[in-house]
Amino acid sequence: MPSPFYFGTNLKMNQTPDETRTFVEQIAQAPSSNLQSPLQLWVIPSFTNIAAVAELCAQHNIWLGAQNMHWADEGAYTGEISPVQLKAVGANLVMLGHAERRALFGETDEALNKKVLAAQKHGLRIMLCVGETANEKQQDTGQAYVDRQLTQDLAGLQDARGLIVLYEPVWSVGVGGIPADPAYVTEALANIRRTLQQLFGEGGTNMPILYGGSVNAENCANYAHLPNCAGLGVGRAAWQAESFLK
Repeated sequence: MPSPFYFGTNLKMNQTPDETRTFVEQIAQAPSSNLQSPLQLWVIPSFTNIAAVAELCAQHNIWLGAQNMHWADEGAYTGEISPVQLKAVGANLVMLGHAERRALFGETDEALNKKVLAAQKHGLRIMLCVGETANEKQQDTGQAYVDRQLTQDLAGLQDARGLIVLYEPVWSVGVGGIPADPAYVTEALANIRRTLQQLFGEGGTNMPILYGGSVNAENCANYAHLPNCAGLGVGRAAWQAESFLK
């Protein structure tokens, strides 16, 4: 059986619980009969909306994720949420290291490593976001930058199962993001694959690597068939179910 194609979106700080429920109901109708690989959908809503769609996602085999978490099971960490709490409301995936978390909230690789290890301890799938900034790209140090993110964020992780890497070049995401040239993405994904193989051996050979960065209905085919690309993470272009289904 061919490996799945992973397709989904991070909804960021958008939608009410009812709006997310409607969104999930609609994307659950995504056709897959004309695809070469099985389709594995995933959605990452705000914390407040996870419980509202947990049963619905389970019914339709849609992975349900959180946008962040703390590494501790409990404690005096005002405003944080633990892996135990995420699992209790139905999440089975956590996104870690998003560029906005790194840039806006000062999230370090040391902190991310603690979160990665905690997520695996509690059986949550991990979607680790990596990607170089425009500055690294201009200085031609992007690959070294991403290598360092992977090496530090995944330090001490013995088992690669349940780990997914989402490559999102920072200069290509968000409002004003510039779509990356497919040849550039091909080289970046190959570099990530080499690093994962160095870290995990055979486990790194089969680990899913996804691409995200100004992906939309017009250009998604340019990235979906690239070597080492096991799926796509789509941003605001997929926040309406009609656009997601395209």
